[in-house]
Amino acid sequence: MNIKATADDKVITIYRNISLSLTSLMYLLDHTGPSVFYKSLLIMVLFLFAQVFTIYYRRLRKWPRVLMLAVSIEMAGLIVLTLFTGGYDSSFKLYVLNPVLIAAGSLSIYFSWSLLFSYFGVISVFCYFFLNSSRKTFAEAVLDNGNLFLVMVLTVIVMQMVNRIKRQREAANARTNETMEHIKSLYHIVETSSQHDFMNIGQVITDYVVKLTKLDKALFWFAQKSGEPAPQSRQTGWHQEEERFLFAELEKHEHEWRLQREPVFKSLPGLGDFLLMPVRMSTRFVGMIGVKLEASEGLEGRRWYIQQLMFLSELSAIILERHELGVIENRLIITNEQNRIADEMHDSVSQSLFGIVYATHSLKQTWRKMSESELEEQIELIHDSATKVAKELRITIYSLSSKKSGGPTWLGMVRSHLKSLSRLNDVEIELKITGDDFSLPYPYHKALFRIISEATGNAIRHGAASRVDVELSLKPKWIRLSIVDDGVGFDTDLLWTESEDNTGGLGMKNMQYLAQSLGGDFQLSSSENAGTRILISIPVGVAELKNA
Repeated sequence: MNIKATADDKVITIYRNISLSLTSLMYLLDHTGPSVFYKSLLIMVLFLFAQVFTIYYRRLRKWPRVLMLAVSIEMAGLIVLTLFTGGYDSSFKLYVLNPVLIAAGSLSIYFSWSLLFSYFGVISVFCYFFLNSSRKTFAEAVLDNGNLFLVMVLTVIVMQMVNRIKRQREAANARTNETMEHIKSLYHIVETSSQHDFMNIGQVITDYVVKLTKLDKALFWFAQKSGEPAPQSRQTGWHQEEERFLFAELEKHEHEWRLQREPVFKSLPGLGDFLLMPVRMSTRFVGMIGVKLEASEGLEGRRWYIQQLMFLSELSAIILERHELGVIENRLIITNEQNRIADEMHDSVSQSLFGIVYATHSLKQTWRKMSESELEEQIELIHDSATKVAKELRITIYSLSSKKSGGPTWLGMVRSHLKSLSRLNDVEIELKITGDDFSLPYPYHKALFRIISEATGNAIRHGAASRVDVELSLKPKWIRLSIVDDGVGFDTDLLWTESEDNTGGLGMKNMQYLAQSLGGDFQLSSSENAGTRILISIPVGVAELKNA
């Protein structure tokens, strides 16, 4: 099993090699003891064992108990080496710091100190009874080597302090990266959501609050809005009967919430302690985002929750405001388009139709008195007028179609998005499309774009793929989508387990929900170092029948 060496692994390897080289050189230059040949042979064996232990330390870092055993074995070997090369006078007495530093950096504090004091005890006792030629007392022997012990103790203390700071930094970075991934995924969902999805914005937000804060319960309460229905208040973590009581309690304080502009800690009777954050658009008060706090949370944890809720509050306000502006814009566009079509119909088509009706009525009254040539001429005139009207109607209808008028099509948007993604990330993305999306209903456009965008983004961000193949087949009754990458892959069983525990699998879960919401089938296959394959089949028309 080839495990890539981290920066820490490289530093440890360099330190071990340098420390062993220096101690070996001192051992060789010491004229006492065995011959240079035997010393050189011993040093070669030491270098061999040092490399073996370095490799195994790298491989065993995920198994602490086995790593403890390996460190203990190396420590025992170094104790024997130190005793048989002079004890306190051995050139290798400081090389024993190597396993101690491994223990201090990767294992528990108690183990590293136990290892160090075991070394002190064994060396001190053995040297006192077997290497005490000057007949010093035990206390004198220990005090004479106090500097050696002090150096080792201080080294372990410093190593543990550095390691603690490093772990705190890694935890903070991991939490920040996880938060950013959740936020990007959240923004992607709400950015591409349809009107139907938008009414569930509260549920989307509360689910993400739980994921970001790692708390069990969150809520998004919407205040009453006059004129139009507001999104429904949502919660995550409470039972259905508790939900009604929760939102009833929040409604009792509606006047108080409308005056709030900062985070507020509130204790609600029968529910516990809450951290609540107002959500405000530029024009009105929307509602409150909140979490139920646990009794064990300290001040630092509460600050973290405040930061997350403040961000989600601002993001929610922006999303809601954009949606409302989008609704107004769409209404204006529709109204303007209706007025334009009405004007065109009135100015051209309706006038021509009136002329045809009038000419037909006149012909009905006078055709018996007309000659055959006059009758033929009149019918030809009516025919030409009807042809002209049909042409004008065709032009008006075609002007409404982006495909006919040369405007941006949905497939063009997909191609443009994947092309930009390919250029920005230096990844080869191959898109193959068969069929036409012209008659495809709008909800399918939304869902397919979100799935393609999510899957290709995951392949690049998480899979480190260098190539992604996207194949989209659009048939009158079926849609089939295949997305295959050559990335690192993952364990799908572990993914769905983490998803159920609210710890992962968010993008895959979203894609599965989108496919199933349209009556489709979602298939995922992947394994480590073998890439990922997503297959989706969606029947056209099933979603409309379900919503009818």
